[in-house]
Amino acid sequence: MATVSRVVNGNTNVKPETRERVEAVIKELNYRPNAVARGLASKKSTTVGVVIPKITEDYFAELAAGIDDVAALYNYDMILTSLDTIHQQPVQVIQSMLAKQVDGIIFMGHDLSAELQAEFDNSSIPVLVAGSVVDDEKLPSVRIDYAAAAKDAINLLADHGHEKKLGY
Repeated sequence: MATVSRVVNGNTNVKPETRERVEAVIKELNYRPNAVARGLASKKSTTVGVVIPKITEDYFAELAAGIDDVAALYNYDMILTSLDTIHQQPVQVIQSMLAKQVDGIIFMGHDLSAELQAEFDNSSIPVLVAGSVVDDEKLPSVRIDYAAAAKDAINLLADHGHEKKLGY
């Protein structure tokens, strides 16, 4: 078992002829390493959980694709969940992600309830919130300064000669 483990994990401390025999048996049996078992042994699942509000919105779909690309660069897999396709509350979604033993969660919801923030605070894994209005300075987040963004947009319009007022 130890020799097979060394071959599967790329350890160079295996004689070349032994490695060839083990690789031949692996191919013959169509063996695939068990990621769950490996995660139990290493205490890492190499999986990141991503929660987005709506999978059908191009913005979130592109963000998810980008996260998946970066995760793959680091040999991580991604579990993607959309809040619009399930009949669960966000807290249940996060609890489900935690039960899957993900190594971290990226949450792109809108408003964060006190219950959801408490779930994040009690989590033993890193949680990052993006695209949400959050007042908790302890919670890692990616957000924009909405007031500065609105000012920049207005100035850009004004710089291009737009003076017409918008009607509501």
